[in-house]
Amino acid sequence: MANRRELKKSIHEISGELISECLTYQHFHPDIPEEKINSIITEIISHRNDYLVRANKPDGKDNPALVKKHYREIFNDIQNKTIPLLDKLGA
Repeated sequence: MANRRELKKSIHEISGELISECLTYQHFHPDIPEEKINSIITEIISHRNDYLVRANKPDGKDNPALVKKHYREIFNDIQNKTIPLLDKLGA
């Protein structure tokens, strides 16, 4: 990511796409309980809020290496937590 603003935009886009995917899935599969879809959406929103808080407050502002590591960890968390959410939706 080039800067914090782009990271936050990406976080919003990814979470928006996931929520949209959940709602589309719910529309085409009405036999799935609504509570299950809502719990996945709630989890997406809580992850999004966590990422935004972490993006706004980097660790070690004076040390560029720590800041870079901090943002890399956020990016890795996004990748590692998105796939299980999609698997939950498919299950």
